[in-house]
Amino acid sequence: MKTTMRLLAFALAVVLFGSAAASAQQCSQPVSSGSLPVATDCLFILGAAVGLQNCATACVCDVNGSGGAPNATDSLVCLNVAVGVNIALDCLCDVTTTTDSTTTTTITLPPGDDDNDGIENSEDPCPDETLNRCAGTIATDSNNGREIRINAINPNDVNYSCRGQRIDCNGDVWDADFGYNHQSAAFECNLGGEGCGIQGLEDIFGCRDENTADLFRCEHFGPPSLTNLTYAFGVPDGSYIVNLLFANVYDQTVEVGSRVFDVAVESVVVLADFDQVLAAGSSGRAVARSVLVDVTDGDGLQIEFLPIVQNPAVKGIEILHLTN
Repeated sequence: MKTTMRLLAFALAVVLFGSAAASAQQCSQPVSSGSLPVATDCLFILGAAVGLQNCATACVCDVNGSGGAPNATDSLVCLNVAVGVNIALDCLCDVTTTTDSTTTTTITLPPGDDDNDGIENSEDPCPDETLNRCAGTIATDSNNGREIRINAINPNDVNYSCRGQRIDCNGDVWDADFGYNHQSAAFECNLGGEGCGIQGLEDIFGCRDENTADLFRCEHFGPPSLTNLTYAFGVPDGSYIVNLLFANVYDQTVEVGSRVFDVAVESVVVLADFDQVLAAGSSGRAVARSVLVDVTDGDGLQIEFLPIVQNPAVKGIEILHLTN
């Protein structure tokens, strides 16, 4: 382990001083084209993990197959394989390279996600509708009788202009925040200019207005001084879709990798190494992630946000009861 860590430290030093451009070949090999990755590949993956390289075909650098951005673990696995350790690689794409008079690389990406909701088309109940309204009706919390479609910013002790109930551009009501365990973890966009205009609303809602943008300008985050941010809702056992709204609105986390977290629903991690800037394509841009979940324990539905880098944050939560 000490030898491996020394190699990684050396790798990071090399990455910081520059490395060659990538030409994706196969899993764990963004640079080389042999039968196994070499140290240069692992250096490149580490550079991608810290934001100094761009792995144009991200699945090639995602050695663990997590579906998230490349991270230090991907580089470590690559390095172990490069020095002969028998570890399986698990990229989410298949890459085939053939060589005759020319070299041709064919990259087969994982099944598509046309509406960018995080559910593959083959499993998506509404593959052309990001919020999956075709598959269910809004769920109601039995604890308070309120529909579970919320603008996630604690309304109790802050005066942010984007807090409280909002009616989006489709006429749906997003209630004031409830169901959370933290009383004082709110933030309002400080990007200024175009950033606080929030891009990408049309991709999710099919329309835009100021109330819809407000859903993304405020956030409820999980500070490190408290237990993990958790939402709990009183719903009966059954099948549900959980829609989660995200966008980066903080000027210190505008880069890929600057805020990374896991999301667990019913104690199962459903979004691993989630990076809202990577998922949206840029800072200040809205993105949604949808999760299919079965509630079977008679104890309602819980959503937990688990920190990895910086603080996890959510902008909106909607729960639909599956009817199809």
